[in-house]
Amino acid sequence: MTKIIIPKKPNLVIIHSFPTNSVILKGFYDFLSEFFNVYPIDLPGFLKKIKPLKTINFSNYARYVEREIKKLDLENYWIGGVSFGFAVVNLIKDHKKCRGVFAIEPYLGSENLNIPLYKRLLFLLIIRTVGAFNAFYKVWHSAFIQQYLLFGSSARFDKKIKSLLDEMDARTFFQTAKLLLHNRAVDCVFLPRPYVLVINKEDGSIRADKIISRFANEVDDLVIIHTSAEHYPKTITEEYFRKRIKPEEVTKILDFVNKFQ
Repeated sequence: MTKIIIPKKPNLVIIHSFPTNSVILKGFYDFLSEFFNVYPIDLPGFLKKIKPLKTINFSNYARYVEREIKKLDLENYWIGGVSFGFAVVNLIKDHKKCRGVFAIEPYLGSENLNIPLYKRLLFLLIIRTVGAFNAFYKVWHSAFIQQYLLFGSSARFDKKIKSLLDEMDARTFFQTAKLLLHNRAVDCVFLPRPYVLVINKEDGSIRADKIISRFANEVDDLVIIHTSAEHYPKTITEEYFRKRIKPEEVTKILDFVNKFQ
């Protein structure tokens, strides 16, 4: 790989996808850290050490991120959201120091999920049943939940899933999943900032064509970066992203970012 020289690394605050965290996405963050000063923010309930929200909704997640960004006390920054993380990022109101936004495989409401209607209804039925009986913690480690809700994997064989089960709060998982499946449209009004859209046109989890079209029609300052990275890679390593995001695409990102520094 050709070495990409960065005069001064921009700051990148980044919010993880659902249902992941900075532990699971470490390989991705390691990849980004060659080009940015990376500041991951884990949402409440996604790591053991961060107490879950009492009321789980997008607005409360966004307010939490606002407080965490203030603690970082950065002179300026770009902010990125991976999938569900983008829906949180785009609701943040205080962007005085924000130079722009990274939308990485962004979630824009359930109508843009590439999930058949019958499967979405099945997932919602499971989640509502678990909630009705307040059985979040009883079923969390069950093989049934692992098979049908956690990427179709088993924690016995998948370190990523085991890490998730060990770290994530069960109620947070189910109630956030319900939000994602139930919201036909997130109130996504694009911010008056430049956007970097990072997307795989062949992504099996989201309707990439509709998302690309919306960004192209509604965002003035936009660069679209195409990758071959999967939405939920089986192995999330720095090397994986080096292979899936081409050097010329990284150069496009950095050239675009530097215009607004």
